[in-house]
Amino acid sequence: KDANPDPWADIDAIIGVGDTVTATVSNIEPYGVFVDLGEDLEAFLHVSEISWDKNVKHPKDYLENNQEINVEVIEIDKEGRRLRVSLKNLLPKPMDAFTAENRVGDVVTGTVTSITDFGAFVRVGAIEGLLHNQEISWDKSQNAKSELKVGDEVEVKIIKIDRDAGKISLSKKALEASPVKAFAETHKNGAIVTGTVKDKKDFGVFIALEENVDALIRTEDLHPLKLDEIEKGQEIKGVISFIDGNTDRIRVSVKRLERQEEREAMDQLNLDQDDSMTLGDAFGDKFKR
Repeated sequence: KDANPDPWADIDAIIGVGDTVTATVSNIEPYGVFVDLGEDLEAFLHVSEISWDKNVKHPKDYLENNQEINVEVIEIDKEGRRLRVSLKNLLPKPMDAFTAENRVGDVVTGTVTSITDFGAFVRVGAIEGLLHNQEISWDKSQNAKSELKVGDEVEVKIIKIDRDAGKISLSKKALEASPVKAFAETHKNGAIVTGTVKDKKDFGVFIALEENVDALIRTEDLHPLKLDEIEKGQEIKGVISFIDGNTDRIRVSVKRLERQEEREAMDQLNLDQDDSMTLGDAFGDKFKR
C-alpha cells in the first residue's frame, strides 16, 4: 500500500470550495502567502485576499511564518493542482461595520489617502470614501488638488452610501452655508436680476449673479439675444424663472424680461395713483353722453 497517497486523487472528498479550514503559514512573499492545509496540500493566499484593506503593502505586515489561521477555500484547480484561499472572506466586511455606525447626513472626520484629477479619497474608519471636486467648496475654482494634500484630516458629511458597490460619497461644502440658498431667501421667481456671462454651452449660457451664485439661461430663453453673439464678461439682464436653494439651481429668462418690466410698471402706476380718485373720476368720460 502506498504510504503517501496522492491527495489530489480524491480531492473532492477532502476539501470543497466554501470550506473553512485551518492552515499554517509556510512562506511569505510580497505577492501573497503559501499555507499548509495538511494532507500534503498547499494553498496560495493572494495579497488581495488577506484583508479588506485595499492598501496592503506587504503580507508580512499581517502574517508571520508558522502562524495558524482560518481561511476559506475559494478555488480548486484540479488540472493545475492548485488551491486558492481567502482570509478576508472570514473577516467582518468594513461596509457592514461602517453602516452599523454611520448614516447619510452624519458628519465624520477622515484622512486624505490619495488625490486624483476628479477628487480625493478620504479614509473614514476602515472605509475609503470619495470627496468629489464638486463637493470640495461652493467656490467652483477650488478642487482637491488646490485645497488638500495626502495626510490632511478633514471634516466631511456623508451624502451617499452604496452598500452593494461598497462605496460612500462625502462632501465638505455641505458643512458650509449654501450661497444659492441664501440668495433664494431674498430673491424669488419673477425677480429681475443682472449677471455676468461666465460660460457658454450649446444649451445656453451660465451667468454669475453674485459670488458663487450662478444661473443658467437656456438657449430658448435668450430671445431677443442670440447665443452666438454673446461673449464672456457680458452683462445680461433677465427674470428669475426657477430658483431652488435645496438643489442650488437657478434659471433666468431674458425672453420674459420685457413682459415682466411692463407688469412691474403697471403695478407701480397703480400704487402712484391718487388714493382719492373715485370710480366716477376713473370712468367719468364713459358715463358722459
